[in-house]
Amino acid sequence: GERNYHIFYELLSSSSSRPRKDELTKLHIWGKTPQDFQMTNQSHTYDRRDGVTDKETFQDLRQALDTVGFTSQEQRELFTVSCALLHASNLTFCTTMTSSGDEVSELHKDNPSLAAAVDLWGVSNSQVLNDALCRCAIEAAGETLFKYMSIAQAEKALQALIKATYGALFTYIVNRVNHSILKRREQQLLDDEEEDDHSQGSGSTVMASTAACIGVLDIFGFESFKTNSFEQLCINYCNEALQQQFNKFVFKLEQEEYEREGIEWSFITFPDNQDVLDLIDKKHTGILSLLDEQCRVPRSSDQAYARATYEK
Repeated sequence: GERNYHIFYELLSSSSSRPRKDELTKLHIWGKTPQDFQMTNQSHTYDRRDGVTDKETFQDLRQALDTVGFTSQEQRELFTVSCALLHASNLTFCTTMTSSGDEVSELHKDNPSLAAAVDLWGVSNSQVLNDALCRCAIEAAGETLFKYMSIAQAEKALQALIKATYGALFTYIVNRVNHSILKRREQQLLDDEEEDDHSQGSGSTVMASTAACIGVLDIFGFESFKTNSFEQLCINYCNEALQQQFNKFVFKLEQEEYEREGIEWSFITFPDNQDVLDLIDKKHTGILSLLDEQCRVPRSSDQAYARATYEK
């Protein structure tokens, strides 16, 4: 099976380290292992396949964060949010009755991860988190109404919250890294300009040139397991789309240019994966397009989506 994101295993790799007990206790992971969290125990794969330990890579991570300018406090905040996601993955729901006799969902109050998630996320109390996950706001005619959700809907809301939080955290880190690189480049240009001024005289003015950059594209590997998640479908779809772009610019357009210029060459044949992309994203018939349509239909269901897919 596949592991989740490395950071979760790295944080738990030293969860029994005596010198870090205070820090790990504040993160609510003292004595915890990947087996203790839904986020990390679903595949039953806990160790890396390349022989590298998570404890080693965690030290590398902290050194890298130091290098790009994250302060100790900022690093603690990154790890706090990550640990909040670990505990959030353990949250569970139950049904309860309202004063009007309606059956609604609510967070299990006796779940030990609830207090941990509330503390790590900085939420004022568990009821605030409960309201955010177990009911939705509907605005109509200038009024805001609240509708309680079923357990299945609340679980999906929790999954969406975890994914959105991790996505925001990842984007924040990328922006900070880019800002750090830009600041260093700007400082280097200023230093170079001062050096040129000293060598050419005080009257010389050197314009800072635009910093060159190298774009790196990391293509996900295409994988197919016995049981494939929605995330795996998105990864494979991304890979197929990138392959189509590669085919278009490296083979199709380049060979058309050769033909226009009358260049002699041996025509290169290549497999065209457009049919795969059409299966996934073609308007009105692709499985993702059909999913979008079903999401807009009131009271849609998995069965209705499957039926619509087979009919197309």
